[in-house]
This record gives sequence, structure tokens and C-alpha cells, in this order.
Amino acid sequence: MEVNTNAWHSDSHIVLAISTGVDSMVLLHQLLTNYRQTYRQITCLHVNHGIRTAAKTEQAFMQRYCKQHGVDLFVHELDLSHVIAAGNSIENEARTLRYAWFDQMMEELEADVLLTAHHLDDQIETIFYRVMTGRSTRSKLGMDECILRKNYVLAKPLLAVSKSEIRTYQHEQHVPFFEDETNQDNQYVRNDIRNRLLPAIDENRQLSTQQLLKLKAWHDEQLNVIHQEADHFILNKVKAETNNHEIHFSRSEFLKLRHTVKIVVLDKLIDKLALEQPISEKMYESWLTQIASNHAQCTLYTTDKWIIHIAYDKFILMANYEQALSQIKVNQPGTYTFSRYNIEIQADLPQDEFPLTIRTRQVGDKYELNGSTGHKKVSRLFIDEKIIQRQREEMPVIVTADEEIIAVGTLFLKQKYNELISISNMGEE
Repeated sequence: MEVNTNAWHSDSHIVLAISTGVDSMVLLHQLLTNYRQTYRQITCLHVNHGIRTAAKTEQAFMQRYCKQHGVDLFVHELDLSHVIAAGNSIENEARTLRYAWFDQMMEELEADVLLTAHHLDDQIETIFYRVMTGRSTRSKLGMDECILRKNYVLAKPLLAVSKSEIRTYQHEQHVPFFEDETNQDNQYVRNDIRNRLLPAIDENRQLSTQQLLKLKAWHDEQLNVIHQEADHFILNKVKAETNNHEIHFSRSEFLKLRHTVKIVVLDKLIDKLALEQPISEKMYESWLTQIASNHAQCTLYTTDKWIIHIAYDKFILMANYEQALSQIKVNQPGTYTFSRYNIEIQADLPQDEFPLTIRTRQVGDKYELNGSTGHKKVSRLFIDEKIIQRQREEMPVIVTADEEIIAVGTLFLKQKYNELISISNMGEE
């Protein structure tokens, strides 16, 4: 039975996430015997989930075993009572809490590599699970032997070792371990796959679960190509404002992409927003329907920090900052800031033109067209210029004491004020 030690070297501080099951106990035994010269220091982390009656007994055993072998052990007890009380699945919640603690401990220990005892049978089970639950389009089918996680490497040195090899080693070396009785409970999906479905496939001589490993290799290659296409689109088609408060790209260009590439582009961009909850594929599908529709403007998603919006030919991710835009009374020349706009009133503006008022649009606002006697509604101007809703709410409107509109953002300035008033959008590239 061979342990893959490529993830660390002789000067590494390695940390083993250990239960008391046969897989992690065999890995620990190997590290303490046959592979003792491959690292500088070893530490163990044990999580007590506090669910099974045997948990305390297993924790005590682990403490004795590590003390006997001179290994530092840290124990963390989880409180999952709120999850159980709510009747929710504990698997995802427990994993999230475990890795949050692992992250913390790896930093405190200044360790290099965290090891888990996932093996080849776990890999096949994971591939099967992801294929059959529709989790094959946005991520890899299986587990990687080695990945970079925050400030350390997460490695699975037994990923090429079968469960039968682990069992054989345990029997030959008399490695102590505890059997988790919940592993036999097929009400859990992963258990049902492991205990019933995969063995049934292997019982058929014309079928082999090993074919799933070939599928994974092919899938990984295709996924790399998809990511390359997505990165190319983001590099060449996605634009960000200099203040990083807005990211946007062309709807029409986006719609030319393959469906899978669209999903990965969205994943990569959404990842930058650090949303608390990931976006489901079902929600993505609804977005893609809206993007492909004839709707001129539509808000797809909002949080307290971000708005995801489509407007005309743009898909926009913008900061959702609530800013009270109070009107500004201007009594003298100078530079004034209103939302994202800089407004400069020149000293040459006659004194009898003051006071001016800078405000947002109001219902019924109209302005006199330059070079004609007609008027145009500000709302019509916004439509004609394809100004998105968010920008409409921020755009400054300058009015005189007589309530005459003489400027609307960078879209309109009454001709007589061309040399006296200048307006610039600080958010534009």
C-alpha cells in the first residue's frame, strides 16, 4: 500500500484530520512507521460531532493513542443541535464547520499540509454522486489529490488506494479503529451509493465502476477548455469601472458563448462578489432566459451590497450603495459633487443667475431644446439615450431659481451655458 507524499517534503509540518475510522487510522499508522522520514512534524486534528453515543469514547481513544505515539492532538467539539432541531441535513453544515476549524488551526499551527484519508472508493462514490445529482456541469467530477486552500495545501495521499488495500493493511498491522455504525444507514444518499448501488453495478460482469475514473479524466480535460474560453471572454469582453463598483459586458457578445461557458463566466464573476450563498444552476437558467429575452431592463438579483442587472445590451454587476442624494443649493461659483458627478460652475456665470439647484429628476421634468422652441421630457431623454434605472436615479438635474432646467447630467446642457458650466461623470472609464 503506497502513500502519495508528493504534497510535502522532509521539512514540512503535516497535519492529519483524523476520525477513528479505519481509513485515517491506517494513514496515521503509515505516517508514523513507513513514512516517518518524509516530514519534519506531524499533528492530528479530531472533530467530535457530538451526535453518536460512541463519540466521547472515540475521542478518549484518540487522545490516548496520540499521547502514546508522541503526536500532538487537538480536539474540537461541534454543536449541531440547532441543525438537528430544525430537521435539516447535518452533512453540509458539519463539513462547513469542520473546515472552518481546520483553516483556523492550520494558521495557528503555521502548518504546511492538511491530510485527509479519502481513498479510491471514495473517489468513485463522489463521481457517481455528482453525475447522478446534476453536479457535473460547474465543477470537477471528482476530488483532486492536492489543492491550495487559503494558506496551506489540502492533500489526499490515499486517493489512488482502494478500500480493500486499506482493510488488508489494517488486518496485517493490527491497526486499531472504530467502525461508525451510521455508515450502514442507507437513508443517507452517500451510504446508499456506497453500500447498495456501486456493489450492484460491479456484480454485473458487463459493468464496472472503474469506468467512472475514465469519465472523470475526460471531464477534467473538457472543463479546462471551458474555463479557458471563459477566461478569454472575461479578459477581452468584461469591463470594470476604475472604482471597481461596476462590472459589465455586452449581452449580445455573451449570448454567442456556449451554454457551459456562460455558466462558468457567471461563476467566475459572481465569485468576485463574495456572496454569502452560491447561485444555484436553476437561478442561472432563469437569468439566461432573461438575458436572451427582449426585455430592455430587468433586475436579476440584489443583496445589501450588489445589484445584478440587465439594461439594453449590458449585463451589469454594480455596487448597491444607498446614498441619500439631497439637493444642493448653489449660491456661488465652484466645484460641486453630486453622486458620481463633478459639476464645475465658472466664475464668469453672472451673479443674477444664482441660486442654482442641483437635484435628481422629478415627475414631469421638461427642458427646452437647443435651437428650437420645443420641449422634451427628461424621462424621454433617458429612454432615448438608454440610461439604466440606477443611473437615472443618480443623474444631476440643474435648475434655475425660475425652475428652468438648464442641464441633465452629461446628456444635455443649455447652449448659453456651454462655457459656464461643465459636468463630468467620475464613474466613466
